[in-house]
Amino acid sequence: MKMTRGEMQDLLAKFASGSAEYRSALLKNPKSVVEKQFNMSLPDNVHVKAVEESANTIYVVVPHAVAAGAELDDADLEKVAGGATVKGDANCGDSDGMMNTVVEINASLI
Repeated sequence: MKMTRGEMQDLLAKFASGSAEYRSALLKNPKSVVEKQFNMSLPDNVHVKAVEESANTIYVVVPHAVAAGAELDDADLEKVAGGATVKGDANCGDSDGMMNTVVEINASLI
């Protein structure tokens, strides 16, 4: 089973709300935590930002605007959606249907 970007974010938020150490690590070095959590390497030109919400602030993520004529065709879009541009993948299932995502975080890894 492949995870969408939203599913990955939901999983990170779940872990961050359940562990103060994980939350702290995610805020301090989000790219490293994402790479370890999903067993992948992100390219150097990919940046990961973590923003801590407050009770009275709402954040809206506005998607990147693609210049006219610069959209990917379906084949290229499928490659990107499948994680073809990163080392490893965010594939969180195996043939038995078991998730390979780390559920408990060893603080010494972070």
